[in-house]
Amino acid sequence: MTTGNRSPSFLAKCRTHVRAHLATGLLLLIPLAVTYLILRFIWSFLYEALLPVFDLAEGQITYPAGIYLQVSIVAILAVSLYLLGWLARTVVGAQAINYWHRAIESIPVVRGFYRVIRQVTDMFSDSNPLSGKPVVVLEYPRLGMLSLGIVTSRFVMPNGEEYLTVYIPTIPIPTSGYMAFVKENEVTETNITFDEIMRIILSGGVLSEEITRAHYAREGVS
Repeated sequence: MTTGNRSPSFLAKCRTHVRAHLATGLLLLIPLAVTYLILRFIWSFLYEALLPVFDLAEGQITYPAGIYLQVSIVAILAVSLYLLGWLARTVVGAQAINYWHRAIESIPVVRGFYRVIRQVTDMFSDSNPLSGKPVVVLEYPRLGMLSLGIVTSRFVMPNGEEYLTVYIPTIPIPTSGYMAFVKENEVTETNITFDEIMRIILSGGVLSEEITRAHYAREGVS
């Protein structure tokens, strides 16, 4: 009888554990796969462009031309990435990036997919104004239903009452959320970080238990 009572609980924990780790792996795999495909395309392009040059110089260099070719491609990629990062911080670079965004978003088929990737990427960037804001739990959209929200500011009504402005991200795109004005005593403050709440939302809630347990374990909360 004891084994029968524990078996469903054990299986449920196993399913939760597997789903959580699969979701985490997927969130890590998607940007890695996209980055790999882009770098592979650039590598192939540079390889084909530089190969004739190194074939001509093969008899005049000590080591095989392929080694010099690969080192040259790595150096070109490193310098190019550095220059792009530097250029993006200038006024001209910022204008060029905005023009690039508008050009990509003008393509009907690519526009929707590109906007989602850009919004998610901006969510995790250091310049995101929501990063570092307190995360709270509140009853929304109705009493008895809890939602995770981010306190963005305070709002004072004409009668002098002060409310918290809370941004409530939604699944699957956290940038399309809701805004609520609630009193401070109507929210429960947490020590959950912005990155953790984003991981919970992007996983569709699958990672909720794993992330909150790991977080409170670090905080020493049982």
